[in-house]
Amino acid sequence: MKINQRDILNVDFLFPNGKTKNHYAIVVSNNDLIEAEGFVYLALITSKDYHSEYYFELSDDMILNFKFSKKSYVKCHILMVTVDNILSSRVGTIKKAPFEQIRSKIIESIF
Repeated sequence: MKINQRDILNVDFLFPNGKTKNHYAIVVSNNDLIEAEGFVYLALITSKDYHSEYYFELSDDMILNFKFSKKSYVKCHILMVTVDNILSSRVGTIKKAPFEQIRSKIIESIF
């Protein structure tokens, strides 16, 4: 399956403590990087609303072809890198305008 920037995937998210847990995540790396290197940067999506200074709240109108069952947030300070050939579970896509806001929030949160 071809992975693209802004895709929402269902993945086994690897946390900084070395544990994994099934979560939704947004592909944040650009398509040229995915194509050239074969790896993908993902931002965690969760229903936990703590650390508001680092999250971006999602709403159903920001997403194409999918609705979350709970209120959901992109944790802009929690990223994972993985290889694209193990990813296979796309569930939806973030629209361009909210993705740009998410990208800005990631930069603000990390840098």
